[in-house]
Parts: sequence; structure tokens; C-alpha cells
Amino acid sequence: MRWIELESVPGKKMPRWQRSAGLGDDGTVYAPAAMGGNEQAVMLCAGYDGITLVSYLNHVFVSTDWLAKEYPQLEGLCEAIVKKVNKIADSAANAEIEDAPGD
Repeated sequence: MRWIELESVPGKKMPRWQRSAGLGDDGTVYAPAAMGGNEQAVMLCAGYDGITLVSYLNHVFVSTDWLAKEYPQLEGLCEAIVKKVNKIADSAANAEIEDAPGD
């Protein structure tokens, strides 16, 4: 699991966990369960559905796919998070390739 800290919204101070997203080895993006409202209720629903729960900075994170499906009002936000996380991950991967010593 790779954790990515997203930028804070200008003029709005947000805790680090609220600005963080996880990127699983399989490409799954994880966002704070609290995005769906009550973090504990979201956690229980996700657990009941058999969704992987990930803990980071003392908070629960669930897949953005599941969040968007269960909380349709979050679909656009989940898509934006996935896009941003993948962009950052791709940039980092390209930087690592460019920094690798040549043969």
C-alpha cells in the first residue's frame, strides 16, 4: 500500500488523514470512510459487504469504487481522487525510471 497526501483546498485547513488516499498494489484507490458520513457506520457497511478496510492515521479507508457505488453523491469526488492519485503515482513512477542509472 502506498499512501499519497493530496493538497489542501486553498483557504481550508484539513487534517492530514482527510487529504490522504491509499493506492493498493492491485491499483485500488482507498479514501477515508468518513467521506460517506459517520465513519463507523460506513466501516460497518463496508465490512458487511466484504470490502477491504484499511487503517491509516487512526482512520478507516475504503475503496473509492465501493464508496461511489454505495454513496452516489460521492461519485464525482471519488473519480477526482482516483484521477489525482493515479496521476501522482504515474509521475513518481516516471521519475523513478528517469532517475534509474543506465546500463
